[in-house]
Amino acid sequence: MTTSTDNGDRVGRLFDGVWNGEDPGVADELVDPAYVIHDRELAEELRGPELYRALADGTRAVFPDMRFAVDDVLVDDDRVAVRWTMTGTHQGPMFGLEPTGREVRLPGLEIDRFEEGRLVETWTRSDMLGLAEQLGAVPWAGESSSG
Repeated sequence: MTTSTDNGDRVGRLFDGVWNGEDPGVADELVDPAYVIHDRELAEELRGPELYRALADGTRAVFPDMRFAVDDVLVDDDRVAVRWTMTGTHQGPMFGLEPTGREVRLPGLEIDRFEEGRLVETWTRSDMLGLAEQLGAVPWAGESSSG
């Protein structure tokens, strides 16, 4: 029998193993073959553990030293809400920008749904505008565009 607490623990294992690079193979154990993340173009091409690892690998290509901290986990039956913060150094192209070498902090929220102990879908939102501002891709609010 799978308990709600187990699903919260599974999310922690996925963040440590896949997103923080400690054991990417944990995706094979904890991510369902039909897994999908909503609102990501990559999800149209891939599914399952391959998709989950590809999402982390794509982020790592831009921020090779990225670290994810799980700030809060709320569990309700088969759904787990996670508030996380990613930190890393911009070392790969993003938003059409060449690497800036800037250290960034990206907060995000996601809801994960599990079936029989395996992650089957994710909805996520992160502060991409704040990230773009940190990288200099958009001017800070209140800055004058006139010279």
